[in-house]
Amino acid sequence: MKIIIVGAGQVGSSLSINLVKEGNDVTLIDKSADLLDNIADKIDLQTIHGNGAHPRILEAAGAHKADMIVAVSKSDETNMIACQVAYTVFGVGKKIARIRDLEYLNYENLFADESTPIDFTISPDLIVSSYIKKLIGNQGTHQIFNFSNSENCFLNIIYKDISEQENTIQYFQSECEKLNSKICAFIRNDKLFSIEDGDILQDGDELLFICKEENIKEVTKLFGYKKENKRIMIAGGGNIGKHLSESINESCQVKVIESNEERAEYLSEVVDDVTIINADSSNEDILLEENIEHMDVFCALTNDDEANILSAMLAKKLGARTVISIINKLSYSDLVEKQEIDITISPENLTMGALLTHIRKGSVLKAHSLMNGFIELLELDVKDKEESKILGKNINQINLSENTIVCCIIRENEFIFDYSKIILEQNDRLICLVNKKDVKEIEDLFE
Repeated sequence: MKIIIVGAGQVGSSLSINLVKEGNDVTLIDKSADLLDNIADKIDLQTIHGNGAHPRILEAAGAHKADMIVAVSKSDETNMIACQVAYTVFGVGKKIARIRDLEYLNYENLFADESTPIDFTISPDLIVSSYIKKLIGNQGTHQIFNFSNSENCFLNIIYKDISEQENTIQYFQSECEKLNSKICAFIRNDKLFSIEDGDILQDGDELLFICKEENIKEVTKLFGYKKENKRIMIAGGGNIGKHLSESINESCQVKVIESNEERAEYLSEVVDDVTIINADSSNEDILLEENIEHMDVFCALTNDDEANILSAMLAKKLGARTVISIINKLSYSDLVEKQEIDITISPENLTMGALLTHIRKGSVLKAHSLMNGFIELLELDVKDKEESKILGKNINQINLSENTIVCCIIRENEFIFDYSKIILEQNDRLICLVNKKDVKEIEDLFE
């Protein structure tokens, strides 16, 4: 597939590297020669220095032959115009644009073919705030991803070793079955393991589940997470903090700490039923004054990784039950211990997951990036084609990589966990955990 990517920032660079490794023909455009040189040193791809919205630049990038354009530059306007030009002048079939300013998204008819022809818009701030809202609403979860039918979920729950509590996978698996749920795999010491009958859980293991959304709370209760999150403190009143506070203020008591006086004043005028505090969230006296020890969740959501890490660690030390921090730099995330910050969130990884869903071939209904991009959670559609390599076959008859973990089959929106004797039918959906290097092989198999 020939793909043009506009913008060589964190997301554009990571996306380019991933797509090139999968055998795609990628051209990367950016105004910064330094960013282009940096990625060209890492991987073999075509780079073009210039404005990705300019017809001459897009022509040089081969837009007349491109299957797709993904515009993820820092400028919303550049991204929108790049898609407009790619469609109007060159007839590019699929157009994806990152839109940061939520104001643009308030007008649905703005992104139609007759106006600004964009097939899919990706808003990182909206993705991150909506994701954190799900975590806050389901105490004990460390990741929640939905499939094409939003009733079906993928969960990550951290196992905490409690004395006199059963610690075998077999026990919890049998309890989960009563809740129409299944433990598919677990992560230990940053390695993914499939489930074996004799597995004994260790403190800190990350358990990966398939579950119905309506049963999430019952599943988390099995692992000792029984309280609801009601008192929330947010450090950072930017777009993410503002959107999050607005979305949870009816069900939670919310405080937002914003260091910029002008921004704090603005938030106090436009956000209802939320306490706005103009202060430094890394100030211990401020946190104590605002009763940090009684907070169910503390969210560090500023644009500064160092400030987020510092305030989250301090909040944890002072008694906040769960602390969540945005960390953009992978190197920082690797340094932070889980006992210091409960949940670290990478906007890049979440944005990448949203992009992958639209970039993957048509048989991939949903794609989510796990374990810093090393693993993808895929929802695959079984299509009715004469040349199908999977239709009418058993899972064991399909040539899947030995690293691929099949979680379940979804048929007519019902989970089939015991799929050993099931013959795949049209419109079945297969949920798999796939090693990054095997994704293209899986795509081809299901196409």
